[in-house]
Amino acid sequence: MGKSTFRTHISIFFLGEYFSDAVRNTLSVVLPVALFFWLGKPETATGIGVGALLISLTDLPDHRANKLRAAIYSIILFFFASLIVSASLPYPLLAAAVLICLSFIFSMFMGLGNRMGLIGTMTLALSTFVVGLHPSHPFQFSCYVLIGGCWYYALSLVQVLLRPYRSLHHAIFECLISSAAFLRSKAEHYNPEIPLESLQSSSIRLHIRVNQRHELIRQLLLTDNYAMNPENRRGQVLINKARLVIDLYEQLSAVHYDYEYVRKALSGTERLPLIEQLIEGLAKELELLSRDFRKPRQGALANEMLNYRQCKEMILNDRAGLTSAQQNIISRIVSNADEITSLISKMRTEPVVSNNTPKALEDEIAYPLFVSPENTALLQQLKFSSPIFRFSLRLAFSFLFAYILLSFFEPSKYSYWVFLTLLIVSRPRFSLTWKRNIQRVLGTLPGVVLGLIVVYLIKLPVVLLGLSVVFLLGFYAFNRLNYALCVGFITAAVILTLGSYHGHFDHIIQERIIYTIIGCAIAVFASYLFPVWDSRKLQHYISHAVQATQNYLNVAVYKASAKIVDPTQSRMARKNAHLTLVELSDAIGAAKLEPISHSIDFSSLNAIQFNIYQIGALTTSIFLSSEEAKVHPQLDQVNNLFGKILAISDDQTLTTSSQPVFNYQLSSDGVSSVTHKLNEIMKLTESLSHYMASFKTAKNQD
Repeated sequence: MGKSTFRTHISIFFLGEYFSDAVRNTLSVVLPVALFFWLGKPETATGIGVGALLISLTDLPDHRANKLRAAIYSIILFFFASLIVSASLPYPLLAAAVLICLSFIFSMFMGLGNRMGLIGTMTLALSTFVVGLHPSHPFQFSCYVLIGGCWYYALSLVQVLLRPYRSLHHAIFECLISSAAFLRSKAEHYNPEIPLESLQSSSIRLHIRVNQRHELIRQLLLTDNYAMNPENRRGQVLINKARLVIDLYEQLSAVHYDYEYVRKALSGTERLPLIEQLIEGLAKELELLSRDFRKPRQGALANEMLNYRQCKEMILNDRAGLTSAQQNIISRIVSNADEITSLISKMRTEPVVSNNTPKALEDEIAYPLFVSPENTALLQQLKFSSPIFRFSLRLAFSFLFAYILLSFFEPSKYSYWVFLTLLIVSRPRFSLTWKRNIQRVLGTLPGVVLGLIVVYLIKLPVVLLGLSVVFLLGFYAFNRLNYALCVGFITAAVILTLGSYHGHFDHIIQERIIYTIIGCAIAVFASYLFPVWDSRKLQHYISHAVQATQNYLNVAVYKASAKIVDPTQSRMARKNAHLTLVELSDAIGAAKLEPISHSIDFSSLNAIQFNIYQIGALTTSIFLSSEEAKVHPQLDQVNNLFGKILAISDDQTLTTSSQPVFNYQLSSDGVSSVTHKLNEIMKLTESLSHYMASFKTAKNQD
């Protein structure tokens, strides 16, 4: 990473949403705590501070309607959970039963979606804090927690009222940054000095990252009734920009060719370095667009456009000495680059507020279908086959075991750290639990070392408390970016804060390490109780990805052939193909962390994943094709191969009714680039079939 790139990333971080949210959250916790400690009311300060600290972690990026709902649910649940737990503390057995029951109930909130799952987790975290704090006045303390929650969300809701599209702007910004990184990886494919095999994993990783950003944009925009209102001109502009961002990525995906063939065809022509430079220039334009998303700097854009035009002229000059195949390759690459440039220009020139007369959204696009629904049928999760139900049972048993284990220890005011650690690192899937444990340990130990160094060098309590505020800021800043790093910051902050208030730094550090290790150990061993193994569902994910890719291909060819296609159907097919590949990649990564990973043929799995990705990229190129092609006889052969793959995956014959049926007419020109791409897809599908058979054979042998 160069110095300029490093400086860019640093400036982006400090000027971005994560850091500004971290400043707001830190102030919302520190200000009331400092005020009430100064007034001589430590219990009030503690209750309000804990309430604000934990409720702030339920505040995800979203529009104001969802934030208001989250505020209401969080505040109410925090109050009653705090009251119930604190009231039961004088009776140890009752307190244990209450906490164990709450661990099951609030874990089941995951069945209501990500936001409610997070609210349930933080409510349970508050319950463990109450056990550790052991307030002497339950109702009074619960009221302090209520005040802390109301105080925090008052600040958050005022901010979203003043800047309703802040999170959406940041999501688009991150999407453009990820798209620029994806395009830069595409440029490397034209560098013959870089082996193509080494670029496969990075291409898929960046593809997944961009599509995750797309999904966040859809959630933020399409669920916001205020933004989607046809009378809201600002909302109409954001809808157009979001569509341009997603369409832009389709053009980036279409910069996909048989790179080995292109390298051979253009070797010795000095065109490959120029093509790489051209695509690098487009990536720089995307970065400029992301940084200047709200306030474009026309001078910077003009410089980049000038460089782009110069590079383009050098590529197109002296083509007389090239073969027709070489000219065709260059023409297609330059044409695709021009389409990308056109979309970038459209995004730059899009006004902040539309001056056009408000009009209804396009009737032919059913926007609500593009939002991934959250499961709200909690009762459907009350069965042993449900991963959420199994996880809730596991967490409840873990809490029970922790209570029994701690009964053999000397009583300690910090023993609740075991329950807090259990809650934070335990996840429904084994792989996530294992990863969280590693991150927890890797974050805690450096945090302890950092706290020790600061305590050794500095003795003034005021300075130590000031540094703890800085570390709290670091915790918030990296909470959504790097869990291990945020654990290190909060560990140092806890050591300095509790040590300055209670004294005995060595005792606090010792217990922090011991209870963290105990919590992590229980979580790891408990993950074998009612486990959820991703490795056993790999064929399911492969089957879904193959079906979605086949459907996308059929829609793309039909669109290229007939020029008439339902926009909702085509865009949904495109979205599903991308997201199923994301799910497959996530499952493969999770399976690598499971105990039986040594028996899985990951070489075949990675090849399957990359073949599906390549087919999807070629399909996108067909989807964007403007040719007047009428028929592609290879499509039937490709569909047959897909059927064979699905039969291998599912151990059954695929029914034809599950695939869309289109009528194709014979082409008069006989050959087209769509035909060529279908030939490439056929080769990839045959290769995919081979790897599927190899993976299935290896699995059966195991």
